[in-house]
Amino acid sequence: MFNQLTKGLFAAVLIASGLLGSTAFAAGAGPAVSALTGYDVSYPQCGASLPTSTGFGIVGVNDGHPFSANPCLSGELRWAETTVSGAPAFYMNTGNPGPSYSSNWPTNQQSPRICHGANSPACSYDFGWNTARISFSNAVNAETADGSLSAASSARVAHWWLDVETGNTWETLEPGYGQTASSKANDQQMLEGSIASLSNIGVTSIGTYSTPSQWHTITGGTDSTFPAVPVWVPGYATLSSAQVACTSPSFTGGRVAMIQYPSNGLDGDYVCGLLSTPAAASVTAAGSSTFTDQLVVSGNDGAVTYVQTTGAPALTVNSTGLVATSGTLAAGSYTATGTTSDTNGNIGTFVFTLTVGTINQASPVSSSVKAPNSSTFTDQLVVSGNNGAVAYVQTTGAPALTVNSTGLVTTSGALAVGAYTASGTTSDPNGDIGTFAFALVVGAITQNAPTSNSVVTTALSAFTDQLSVSHNDGAVTFAQTSGTANLAVSASGLVTPGATLAFGTYVARGNTSDAHGDAGTFTYRLEVTNPAPPPSFAAPGPIHVVGYAVAGRSATLTVVGAGFYGRPSVASHRGTTALVTRDSGTLLSLRVTVKPGSPNGVFTFTITLANGQSRRVKYNQR
Repeated sequence: MFNQLTKGLFAAVLIASGLLGSTAFAAGAGPAVSALTGYDVSYPQCGASLPTSTGFGIVGVNDGHPFSANPCLSGELRWAETTVSGAPAFYMNTGNPGPSYSSNWPTNQQSPRICHGANSPACSYDFGWNTARISFSNAVNAETADGSLSAASSARVAHWWLDVETGNTWETLEPGYGQTASSKANDQQMLEGSIASLSNIGVTSIGTYSTPSQWHTITGGTDSTFPAVPVWVPGYATLSSAQVACTSPSFTGGRVAMIQYPSNGLDGDYVCGLLSTPAAASVTAAGSSTFTDQLVVSGNDGAVTYVQTTGAPALTVNSTGLVATSGTLAAGSYTATGTTSDTNGNIGTFVFTLTVGTINQASPVSSSVKAPNSSTFTDQLVVSGNNGAVAYVQTTGAPALTVNSTGLVTTSGALAVGAYTASGTTSDPNGDIGTFAFALVVGAITQNAPTSNSVVTTALSAFTDQLSVSHNDGAVTFAQTSGTANLAVSASGLVTPGATLAFGTYVARGNTSDAHGDAGTFTYRLEVTNPAPPPSFAAPGPIHVVGYAVAGRSATLTVVGAGFYGRPSVASHRGTTALVTRDSGTLLSLRVTVKPGSPNGVFTFTITLANGQSRRVKYNQR
């Protein structure tokens, strides 16, 4: 979404090409369609070719700001109805400009709050209430234009999202109000009014689109009165990173429901599935006939229905998520899988694995000992999942390591430096079985960090590094075996390079030992690099501005070009400030604030890049 951010470049291309009109549907390239992936579109995609094979579609109902209508809403709605889900969702632009910056500010409103036009929480709430009413009407009009037999009902059952971005107009960002507690409270009241308005209309699924930083800038954070609504989070680079982001914290207290990422030149979206726990359990063979467990889902909106697809009849999962067995099960592993869904269309999957009759080895599974102490070493094996006393039967590892019937590990005496392993089986009186393995490392000196480093050729003469080890018994001697011509490691582990090394990779290896027979090895890698070249930038090439400035207001303008990396500075004529809010390299988003009374006309931005180059581009003020 990102208003004129992620969509700005795409919109600029459409405007420059004159591609305005009805939306076309084009086949989308890529992998098989997933119900969990889709796209969101709005006015910047007017006339664009949209994918015909996608899981779902979300359509913006405004023309970039509240109290406006997306001119292509009905066409984009028809596209969203052709997706796999067939159930379009909507998003609406939000903002709270305050009475000084809006001609739509309520001045004599008695409901839902009494507002006489002041800059107050009550008027902000009513402003949000009214914007939601207009946005909902936009959706109903589009449903009607598309031939819906029940346009209002179709708009009510859809998922709705509130677009909350710093690219919109907010009191906390306007110079006439600023970052004050009252401004943040008013901005939050606007959002509460919008949510209450949609809820009053009958919309049951409402969430917010924002990032944690933007949310905190606009609202000051969520207080205890704000609804814990689901969140839709932008800013992730790939589908895989979007999937991982589903576990990130929510900024409203509601679940992280959807993640946005770039896909095929559009804004792609990934639905975070319902999370089901527990995922596994274990039971003794004797207890398997009466085993039950209850699956629990988080992130749902209403009652959840479970539908099992695999695992029966050994494991059965009923529609409420109760897991049961078909009777006494033989020792082994059993898995049941299926899907989950709630009354508002959220979906997910479940996997539950039951391990029957398996005795599991717990820690310790390994240990280390210094060579002088190996003659007196002992350790006690531990297991879980048993039903009664456990008998250990050793099959390998004796006589160096011995494991008695109760799981006590001992050595046969002083052991030479090396690694020793004992393994065997476990069982209890009720037929549960398992295996064990225990590894003992004797007299091994372990190399710690650093094991590598890097240095530029100009700093070689002053470079040193100190090797470090553990599990030694007293002072350690380092004996280098390779790399001497390039890297030298002293007996105390001090690394020094030859002063004339060319750039490349150098490796030193050797042995470590202490006075008590403990031994080990070391490896150290040094990367020698040339000094980094000065940064280079692509030539800016032709650039142009999308949008216009307005006297007495702040507006978001987009500069389309190339070579912008490094957050360039932007200057204009007196009384106008331009702040770069986003730099993608090919697109600059500017928050442009113009003093009241400034004349309209054509003006010039001077853009100074990070490499000192500058470019000039004209823009309109009206």
